Amino acid sequence: MPDPLLRATELTAHFRATLTTVLLATTSADGEPDASVAAALLDPDGAFIIYISGLAAHTRNLRAVPRASVLLVEPETAATQPLARRRLTFACTAEPITRDTPAHATHVTAFRAKFGPAIDVVAALPDFQFVRLLPHRGRVVAGFGAAFAVDPHDWSKLTPVGRPPPR
Repeated sequence: MPDPLLRATELTAHFRATLTTVLLATTSADGEPDASVAAALLDPDGAFIIYISGLAAHTRNLRAVPRASVLLVEPETAATQPLARRRLTFACTAEPITRDTPAHATHVTAFRAKFGPAIDVVAALPDFQFVRLLPHRGRVVAGFGAAFAVDPHDWSKLTPVGRPPPR
């Protein structure tokens, strides 16, 4: 079995390279939790860019409470051990991106490159907006005894959780 740090490093690199959607955990102004999914990509600064409908609960939640947890997780069918499903989470702060800005146009172009022309249909809908999720704390779990804090600005920088770092 490979070294836990090596497994975790390979996992974070895989999640970064294959990112297309994120699972979101948000909270309403009344404290009601909500879980959802959104198409996503990473911007050059390492923030998650999501494109979401203003009609969705997670959008209302992010407007009221601009914090979210982002989860990237291996498919259940790929998990060798369901009790230790490999995953990467980030605690994030949410920032809306206004439609009439250069950033909005840049993100439409990036989403079109990643997801194809279907983005043009969504981009024409007035309720859709981009939200930038700035990660400030991350954790990767690559199996039993293989949990590491992840530097949100450099996913290759991992620190063991619950034990001192190696010397």
